[in-house]
Amino acid sequence: MVPGFSEGIVGAVSLVGKTLSGRYRVVRPLARGALARVYLAFDPFGTPYALKLFPPKARPRRDRELWVGRRLAHPNLNPVLEALDLEEGPALLLAYAPGEELGRWMGKSPAFSQAMRVFHQLLLALAHMHEKGLVHRDVKPENILVNAGEARLLDFDLSGPAQERFQKPLLLGTPAYLAPELLRGLPSGPEADVYAAGIILYWMLTGEHPFADPSGQVSLDPDRGPHPPVAGLGEEAALYLERLLAPDPKARFPTAQEALKAFPF
Repeated sequence: MVPGFSEGIVGAVSLVGKTLSGRYRVVRPLARGALARVYLAFDPFGTPYALKLFPPKARPRRDRELWVGRRLAHPNLNPVLEALDLEEGPALLLAYAPGEELGRWMGKSPAFSQAMRVFHQLLLALAHMHEKGLVHRDVKPENILVNAGEARLLDFDLSGPAQERFQKPLLLGTPAYLAPELLRGLPSGPEADVYAAGIILYWMLTGEHPFADPSGQVSLDPDRGPHPPVAGLGEEAALYLERLLAPDPKARFPTAQEALKAFPF
């Protein structure tokens, strides 16, 4: 059975300066999300790791990420190594992924070919998940790290089997990147990951979210309609983007594998 969800956010607990499980020395914070904190840690041999600490009530989320991570093995997906049960809360040991979030990397104006290579790697990562019958559910720039032109997709604590249903409707993921069917409360399939990737591609091409108004407010109306056209985009690429962002999931690429086959850049 796939572990479920529970509420809870990380409080003021810090692991900096501690040695965990007699092995992992925590050096500094790396990131802080709505649910968990991530720290840089080293083992006695100097190998770096990312240690993700969850609040006690979020143990099911930790267990879910472990369950998903053990089913994945791909160079563009960050490895989940083991679970740790700490005095401070449940935790995960992850491979350390150096680099910077996609948004900051794009802010340095990489060459178009480099940007499209990174997007292609995102599709490769999603294709591996889809081949395993899994969906990510939270594809967004903050969950993509880029280092020397190589991308890794992170964070699987919302991930799970495609079309997974829960006892009550849940809106999982970051609303600005959710497909229309998810905003309507329907289960998440690979097409929803494809849609989120389409939003990222549109942003990489234009610097804007396809459904944001001039103030930057993103519409969360599931009937918001088609995206604005991208000026100067060739016909093949424009049709590709249109299919990624089709409001009807049946009109999208059904999986990232299919999106890779048609990749026009």
